Amino acid sequence: RGVAFVSTGGLPAGLVPCRPGSISALGRRAPVGAPLSAPRKDCRQGVVGAKAILDKLAQGMQGITAGLTDAINGPEKNDILQLREALGDQEFDAVKDLVSQLMAQQRKEMREVKAQSAAEQKKLQRELNGYSNKVRDLEFQLIMAANEVTDLEEQIADYKYELGGDEETAVQLRGRPANPEVHPVFGTLISDFGYKKVYAADPATIYSKVPIYKKQRTFRTERASAMAEAKAKMGVSGWPGTITVVELDDQAVVQGADDPTFVLVDGQHRLGAYTILSRRLKSRNPGQPLPAGMGEMLVEVYPQATDEMAAEVFTEINKAEPCKLVDLPGQSGAPPEVRAVIDEAAEELRRMHANMFKPSEKCRTPHMNIDNLRDELWQSGVVTRMGFTRGDELLQWMVDKNAKLGEIPDEEWTPKRRTRAATLQNALVKARANGFFLGLEWDWINDDEAVAGEAGPGTA
Repeated sequence: RGVAFVSTGGLPAGLVPCRPGSISALGRRAPVGAPLSAPRKDCRQGVVGAKAILDKLAQGMQGITAGLTDAINGPEKNDILQLREALGDQEFDAVKDLVSQLMAQQRKEMREVKAQSAAEQKKLQRELNGYSNKVRDLEFQLIMAANEVTDLEEQIADYKYELGGDEETAVQLRGRPANPEVHPVFGTLISDFGYKKVYAADPATIYSKVPIYKKQRTFRTERASAMAEAKAKMGVSGWPGTITVVELDDQAVVQGADDPTFVLVDGQHRLGAYTILSRRLKSRNPGQPLPAGMGEMLVEVYPQATDEMAAEVFTEINKAEPCKLVDLPGQSGAPPEVRAVIDEAAEELRRMHANMFKPSEKCRTPHMNIDNLRDELWQSGVVTRMGFTRGDELLQWMVDKNAKLGEIPDEEWTPKRRTRAATLQNALVKARANGFFLGLEWDWINDDEAVAGEAGPGTA
């Protein structure tokens, strides 16, 4: 960290000429106008004295990177002042400039290292996101494959019956007892209330035979996976609640089936969780039956319903266990074309930042829940306000908002409502590490121009 001085001209190494007005070792000033080429003995001694001071400073100034000003105010203040007097203002400023250049170079190198490290981290995070998406896709394919297997088993049983087997053999092949009160899809009838019937059903059969109501929320693999993980850790037998099915007169309201009679209006994620968990258990222990209660779910069936009644049942269920406004059917929810734009953009954003989206609607900042995002986008009216007609337009708008939020310095973010400063700082660290800032607050969704710098709870 020392500074080397090299003499120039024809003088011996280590010998510098006295400049006019400089201080010699004898305390006398060289007369102004004295020739620089005439070395003097007192100049030699002055140089020796200055060199001694420089050697001393090289040993003691370990904090020179903190700046020359800090050093002057530190314990070596007297030596620095003597150096200034010995060298003169011009050469002292040259030393100061050199130190400043070295410090600037060091800071530049540190910034480059940090930038390279951040780029590597983002690259690894993108790769991790890609693997997470592949895992979700594989889980979804597993569920679909399980449905096909169950469907084929049912068809085999029907073919055997058609080829000469009796009905008792056919229903046994399907895994159901021969009982007149056993429905081919819903299983054993438990009670008939007139306005609805309750069955003890095989979840696999329900999942493969009953399509999801077209106005129902989208099936989310990650939510079903989270429910399966939670169920695997619990000691409670059976499945909570009931699966709700509506028997339709108007078959045109169903998507994904040629001639459906029934539609599932509630419980699709529980059925998905069962499918994931049962296939996992069977793969580990092929010869072992499923735990008690896992292979049955209560199903309530509303008979002979119209599309309007199905919508009313769906709305009533989700008002009891709050449903997002965007998903309510009819005039209460988003029009199909608006919801299509929102769903496409939200799903693609989730794929881009898979590790920042959580199944829970109460996830912590800066994480985000996709259904909360969809509902906020709908309630904000951004699709209509900005005139978006495609999902990629809304997606790009959110990407731009995310970039603007990322430009806000940490010190300009302030806690909002009940958010603690420490919580906000931790959230900022995570947001910057993952390049995702939309989960810090919701103000951006209603601001078409500037982006606010406040954060608080309730973002998830």
